[in-house]
Amino acid sequence: MLRRYGVVLVSLLIAVGLVGCGGEEMPDNARLKDAFVEGRTGIWVSGHGTVVRELGADASQQRFLIRIDDELSVVIRHNFGESRPVPVERGDVIAFQGRYEFHGGGGEVHFTHADASQPGGGGWIRHKGQLFN
Repeated sequence: MLRRYGVVLVSLLIAVGLVGCGGEEMPDNARLKDAFVEGRTGIWVSGHGTVVRELGADASQQRFLIRIDDELSVVIRHNFGESRPVPVERGDVIAFQGRYEFHGGGGEVHFTHADASQPGGGGWIRHKGQLFN
């Protein structure tokens, strides 16, 4: 009986986790975390994190802080000149690809827009199943 409840609980947790991230596989944060630890800058990374708060926007750029893990948070700087702002709220999980710039406080990821001249066709943000680039 106890085993049956354990299986049900694990199944429920998996289902809730998939709904929370849109049922999509999230990119690994390893390259981003390595870049931070090594103090590397100007490299292309992909990853995922949880929105902590919005930091403001202007006519063509949006900024928000995301938590990667307990030790690392980064600012996402999304230029939406040819796209649109990402409708993020605190607690949302996003996936991203862009260029990482190191600074001691964590760093920032920018160039989250499509650009055929960049690795992988440029950057992007995925939020609730929608691609923003």
